[in-house]
Amino acid sequence: MAARPLLSVVVPFHNVEGYFAECLAALRAQVLTDLEVLLVDDGSTDGSAVLAKAVAAEDRRFRVVRQERLGPGPARNTGARRARGVYLAFADADDVVPSGAYQTLVSSLEGTGSELACGNVRRLTETGPRASAGHALAFQQTVKRSHIRKNHELISDRTVWNKVFRRTFWDEHAFLFPPGHYEDAPVAIQAHVLAKATDVLADVVYHWRITPGSITQRRNEARNVEERLAAMARIARFLRDNAPALARRHDRLVADLDLGILLDALNTTEGADLEHLLDLAGTALRDIHPSALAHQPPIRRLELHLAARRMVDELRHVHRFRRTALKDARIVRRGVFDRRWFADYPYFGDRDKGVPDKVYQARRELVLRAYVDAVTVEDERVTASGYAYLAHLDSARSGLKMWLQSGEKRIPLDAARTIRKDATADSDQSAVCHDRSGFTVTVDLAKLPPGIWTLHARVSARGVTQKGQVLGHPLAGERRYPPVHGLQASLTQADGLTVGPPLPLPLVKALVDTLRWEDGQLVLGGEGPARKILLRGEDERPCLLERDETRFTATIAPPVDRGTWRLVTGKRQPLRAAEGLALPAHRTDLHEYRFRTTLEGDLSLLVAPALQPDERGRYAERRLRGTGKRALRDLIVFDSYGGRLASCNPRAIHEELRRLGTGLESVWVTLDGNFPAPEDSRLVLYGSRAHAEALATARFVVGNRTQPVWFTKRRGQRYLQTWHGTPLKRLGHDLAGLPFQRTELLDWMDRDAPQWDLLLSPNPFSSPILRQAFGYRGEVVEAGYPRNDPLFAPDRDERAREIRRRLGVPAGHKVVLYAPTWRDDLHVGRRRGFTMELDLPRLQQALGDDHTFLVRAHHLITHRPRLPHPTIDVTKYPEISDLYLAADVLVTDYSSAMFDFACTGKPMIFYTYDLERYRDVIRGFYFDFEREAPGPLVRDTDSLIDALRSDHPAYPEFQRKFCPWDDGRAAKRVVDRLLG
Repeated sequence: MAARPLLSVVVPFHNVEGYFAECLAALRAQVLTDLEVLLVDDGSTDGSAVLAKAVAAEDRRFRVVRQERLGPGPARNTGARRARGVYLAFADADDVVPSGAYQTLVSSLEGTGSELACGNVRRLTETGPRASAGHALAFQQTVKRSHIRKNHELISDRTVWNKVFRRTFWDEHAFLFPPGHYEDAPVAIQAHVLAKATDVLADVVYHWRITPGSITQRRNEARNVEERLAAMARIARFLRDNAPALARRHDRLVADLDLGILLDALNTTEGADLEHLLDLAGTALRDIHPSALAHQPPIRRLELHLAARRMVDELRHVHRFRRTALKDARIVRRGVFDRRWFADYPYFGDRDKGVPDKVYQARRELVLRAYVDAVTVEDERVTASGYAYLAHLDSARSGLKMWLQSGEKRIPLDAARTIRKDATADSDQSAVCHDRSGFTVTVDLAKLPPGIWTLHARVSARGVTQKGQVLGHPLAGERRYPPVHGLQASLTQADGLTVGPPLPLPLVKALVDTLRWEDGQLVLGGEGPARKILLRGEDERPCLLERDETRFTATIAPPVDRGTWRLVTGKRQPLRAAEGLALPAHRTDLHEYRFRTTLEGDLSLLVAPALQPDERGRYAERRLRGTGKRALRDLIVFDSYGGRLASCNPRAIHEELRRLGTGLESVWVTLDGNFPAPEDSRLVLYGSRAHAEALATARFVVGNRTQPVWFTKRRGQRYLQTWHGTPLKRLGHDLAGLPFQRTELLDWMDRDAPQWDLLLSPNPFSSPILRQAFGYRGEVVEAGYPRNDPLFAPDRDERAREIRRRLGVPAGHKVVLYAPTWRDDLHVGRRRGFTMELDLPRLQQALGDDHTFLVRAHHLITHRPRLPHPTIDVTKYPEISDLYLAADVLVTDYSSAMFDFACTGKPMIFYTYDLERYRDVIRGFYFDFEREAPGPLVRDTDSLIDALRSDHPAYPEFQRKFCPWDDGRAAKRVVDRLLG
């Protein structure tokens, strides 16, 4: 019999072909080689089994076990029964185990004798790993031979794949995974409680992938909610019997996380599923300890109160309130002798609804917010600036005391009060003003006794007093400053301003010691071997570099794309700022540039719209609603995709007005200044005073999406809504009743659509649909889409050649444009995500070097992966009609691009890998797409390759139905009607 392996790894798999190869490669690359991997095929119907068998044939450490489809829990049990290792681990087939993970976990168990070892986790996204919020607190530091009874944060460590179990421990307690989803949570918590000792490691030992359509991504579906709550109930019963002291902590976690998911599901579920979820809510709320509910914020307590009483209409009203108006609500004081603070939320004081006042109690919400965001060291003095206030209470008459503290020792400080309008802007609420919450304090280092000193504050307002440590502002970064008298000041997010013994200097390869703005460019100098310097954000931008033997000087044209740009060498090593280096900010009409560093000095450049502090945030937005009403003037405001682009139908209308020479002043709204002003126009930043003034005084407003919530059309104004595509997928009110529980708010239609004077329709098919979907009762301009006029221009062939040259397409290449739509069910954090389901390298290899692939992500997608060379990312190319001219063939899916591209008559292929889910669950269609599509529908990369090699028939019927008004003169017809 073969020698017993040190470690067994069980990997259940079911239809994960797209990710399985990476998982298998990571397991084969483990530093710990004395292992066996049991690949349990849970009834796969795709190519996953082929991949598993191929690896098993090449590597004798891998074994394939096949069973009928039973689910991940039974599949894990199957693997565990067959495992022979001294230690046991589990992994999911779409995730990645870092190469040193099992060596780290097993070595720890070998050294300590503990029965369980667990480590930190990162989420694997399209743009790289990020911290897993559910694991962050439990794994802040390494503690050997710990236990969940000592570290209560481990109650949130409800996964098994970041763990290695001693096999004798596993067998002693006969652990079994239950059927259904969330099956690992009960086993993970039972193991934590029953182990005599647990090694808790801060090392990242697992990369947990975010995949579209996964259980994690579909957690709000009724069946998934039921299985989640069942798993949590199983854990609760176990804890009450075996670890009662942990039961309340677990109830808190359930109230924080799992009941929130239940409430989201209740907002969109209907029929029998709704009644069942209400039953589950009632059971869960009866079983949970009252202290866990009392700990919740008042908005959650209100929602749970309504759910428990099956008050669904009221619950959904509160859900909308939470999404749209929660941050505008006040905290009020009520009572005569016993005055208490309450949240002024829906149904407060409404005796007909009967919600008890205690549900709204809000004293805990009046917390201290105190931050340092600037530190300077000069002439033996440290000066720190920031702001401090009590949340929900106006700062106009607040009191402030500040001191340095080291253990029990305190040194009072004189705090000078300052005006900080950014405090209000950053507070993310509109009910109170914190402009007067600023402070500046100075510390004389020469007089400071030895110790580690931190900054503390006490704020009083309206009879409420709170005190605490002043933290570092999240946007300020972290820095250390030159030592003075053996003391060094540093700024960190966790501890704010700290003064203490000098910290050891980090090893630096490229040190920046000069930095200045010169003629609108950033010039930095330093020492080190760097031969190339890059700005690295959503993409990479090289910097102009000059150097001699020891020093370099880099000149950087600042980016216009908002976000954080890291300064790195060509080897992706960070550029680090010298201690005490001044980091000057820079401002243009449209952009604000600020630097941020890590404690080690790693430099980043932050780019943001150049809004003034009193133009940012919800408080400023509320004030914009009251913008003064001045006389209308001959001005037209254009807004395309909420200020993201200067394109689409509004751009074509702008160009037609220029051709006519109407004399109208033209203003374009830009979200973040990332496009130049179209000719004969000027830009205003979205949400600025200039934006508000333009909308208040413009005679004409043209947009292809909604206007800001604070916009109210005035008498005499004409508002043209052009929209931005012929609808295949359902829109607006027509989305009601689909199974998918979407999170996007649709209430903008009720606010914006009644203000439209004209609604543009691209074809007869769209006119009644747009009316119905948006609830619009006004005039529909049936004129075709102005954005398609360039597709009929006499010089279109010459323009196509010029566009190809501009994009860098080699002469004679066949150009394939891939332009998919967005997916309602794919989010990365709070951002709409995009996964590249096409195998682009394989496409390029199969079709040859005479093909160029262009990829354009939908404008709503804000989180997208980098594309492999030589694919060209044209997402930010300003006008998609140019790309239609340049392309020889369009590959799309359910996007309205098909209707515009049909004007060219060129071939189209539809990559519809998720057709059934998208059609039947996510969005729904307005016509039989499979029957009427103007090209073949393909499901995988191989089929797409075959389709690109084939000829496809013309589609005159499709053109007659969807393009009858597209003739190159749509803009003229629209302008004629707009000007009346």
